[in-house]
Amino acid sequence: MSEACQYLHAILSEWPRFKAGFDVAAIPQNGLYFLFENGETGHRSNRIVRVGTHRGANNLAKRIREHLFTANKDRSIFRKHVGRCLLSRGKDPFLTQWEIDLTTKAAREKHGCHIDMDKLRLAEEAVSKYMSGNFSFVVLEIKERADRLAIEESCIATIANCSECGPSKNWLGLHHPNPTIKESGLWNVQGLDGPLLDKTDMEGIFGS
Repeated sequence: MSEACQYLHAILSEWPRFKAGFDVAAIPQNGLYFLFENGETGHRSNRIVRVGTHRGANNLAKRIREHLFTANKDRSIFRKHVGRCLLSRGKDPFLTQWEIDLTTKAAREKHGCHIDMDKLRLAEEAVSKYMSGNFSFVVLEIKERADRLAIEESCIATIANCSECGPSKNWLGLHHPNPTIKESGLWNVQGLDGPLLDKTDMEGIFGS
């Protein structure tokens, strides 16, 4: 897996990199994104810290915006992960309220009066600030949904099983309450046990 992971990092390091304020027109409608985080290295380049995609048709850019730049933790498990780590690192008791999902009207009616909304807004702002300041990404166009999901899972598993790259001692994810994220070094909790890719597979997907 190390050879395949090294190939993936090497080829993606040459691709156009996007950050906060990216041009939506430059993003394909359908595909995968590979996320990099400041301070994280692997295979002599920036280390991939998350692989993601989208399920609805033609909304890759929208999904990336929801994850990175839209202040709503309940629309993005990734944002919720980052918020957990920031709050946990600061030993902030608001972490308990951060875990409450307010997506549905019933949940808002039941829990809304128990949430410190000013604190929630500040926590969302802190997550957005961290996202904008620390993450960049590349994208791979894949038009078919089934192909996107399969390649996403295999890439996640291949990176997670690589013995030659992993989180730095200062990686934010080490503050996560879930040991899965700490151990994998990825902002992913699903797909870690998926089918693995070798270098030949990678070359077929990403180009030789």
